[in-house]
Amino acid sequence: MSERDNAHLARAAWDAIARGDAEGLTALLAGDLVWHATARGAPWAGEHCGAERILDFLARIGEVTDVFDAQLVDVLASESRVMVLFRVRLAVGSRRADCDYVLLGQIADGRFVEIWTAPLDPEAIEAFWAWPRA
Repeated sequence: MSERDNAHLARAAWDAIARGDAEGLTALLAGDLVWHATARGAPWAGEHCGAERILDFLARIGEVTDVFDAQLVDVLASESRVMVLFRVRLAVGSRRADCDYVLLGQIADGRFVEIWTAPLDPEAIEAFWAWPRA
């Protein structure tokens, strides 16, 4: 796929997540997709395999936070990868975090086959989740 096609794919996936469109998102993910969520201490950290488990993982983020607001900042693409920069605002009770994240996606045959997400300030995210949970 072209750089333009992959940038479009990333924006379509972002829009599907924002709308809560599980069917639309699933169409953009390989069935055996692996998503590496690298935010240490976050309840969703770890490796998630398969489109169905990815959808569960994404839904869980909203269940463990009072506020989860992710804003798309930029999309960079090549013929086989896409990088998405986004800003995340989190709140649980009185705790707050505000951090940029990077998503790196490997694309094959018009679908995401592997994704890595990482906060650009991992210490802030780790400190946010280190507080005792109510």
